[in-house]
Amino acid sequence: MMDQLVKEQGIKHENILYLSFEDERLPWKTETLTELLPTLYELYGEREYYLFLDEIHHIPEWDRWVRRMFDRHRDIHIILASSSSKLSKNEIPHALRGRTYVLEVYPLSYWEFLRFKGLTDIDPTKITSLKNAKYKAFLKEYLDYGGFPEIVLESSKRRKIAIVQDYFKTIVALDLAERFDIKNRRILHDYIHLLLAQTYHSVSKMYKIMISQGLNIRKETLLSYPHHLEDIFMTFFVPIFSPKVKDRLYYPQKVYFIDNSFINHVAAKFSDQGGRGLENAVFIHLLRTWGFEGIFYWKEKNVEAGAGLEVDFVLMKERSIKGLVQVCLDATNEATKEREIKGLISASEELDCDELIVVTLDQEGIESHKGKKIELIPFIKWAYGPQVC
Repeated sequence: MMDQLVKEQGIKHENILYLSFEDERLPWKTETLTELLPTLYELYGEREYYLFLDEIHHIPEWDRWVRRMFDRHRDIHIILASSSSKLSKNEIPHALRGRTYVLEVYPLSYWEFLRFKGLTDIDPTKITSLKNAKYKAFLKEYLDYGGFPEIVLESSKRRKIAIVQDYFKTIVALDLAERFDIKNRRILHDYIHLLLAQTYHSVSKMYKIMISQGLNIRKETLLSYPHHLEDIFMTFFVPIFSPKVKDRLYYPQKVYFIDNSFINHVAAKFSDQGGRGLENAVFIHLLRTWGFEGIFYWKEKNVEAGAGLEVDFVLMKERSIKGLVQVCLDATNEATKEREIKGLISASEELDCDELIVVTLDQEGIESHKGKKIELIPFIKWAYGPQVC
């Protein structure tokens, strides 16, 4: 990413210094940073510099040094990188007190995935048939194995799965247990496996399940786990849409993961995950393009748990609802499509929103119901570019 930034901005190489603090030759001391600029000036003279500093979290009080550079040296541009396991998204702006522009790096989007596969001239408007075997095969692979670059570039399916499982073990052991000082890793491991096996999350329900399995955990501890998982970008918990705080607290949250590979190749699968995989991929795209704070789900009120009409995503921006997005794996099944559309119509009437979309696997078209237009759009087209509504 740093290399791409250099190329896109056209920065001259003589103005660039790149350091990775994973390099064992660099001491993890505050003095390493303190001496950096004087050393540059001594060797190369005073000029405009771009400092690319990777894994900055290793250096004590790095944020104080950055603030000093920012305030005193306007000709010094600082680009920092750090693992989310060591520095959360909430800590970066706090540490630098508003002096930052934060770029969050996600797994590959579907179109980035295609470019990694060597398809550089793809334009969905020029695809004559969305049932083209090549694109369907690529989409199946993306929904199955996700968008981690190392996994995308690996040709062996066995090796792909091994990498996913290794990522998962690293996240549980280091990003979570070590970072947040979680002593009982077995309970944390079981908790995440339970999340992988379900689409809704309720702390009370999860607590009962874990206690029934003989796991010794306090409810207060369980309440902290979702926050930790969101801090490291692994799991996201989407609340129900409601102006009432008590509704958002009472109703379960929907569970999504940062990459489909975890859903498909970490937990044991007892049913086809195709529908969940497509919905999770839609969420990841919304997360990248829309922003987490504006994503909710809608559910018909006063209906028993597990019943009633639902809409997968309510998109909100600037205190107004901009769109309703439903995900339907098989829109050729009339009963399934009818239920998804019925949910959209009900939510549309309640929330006064007429931007209605059904993201499908490969079905496309426009339907009208009760005077409202509903667009059915294949994921391959919908996920092209930032515009989602």
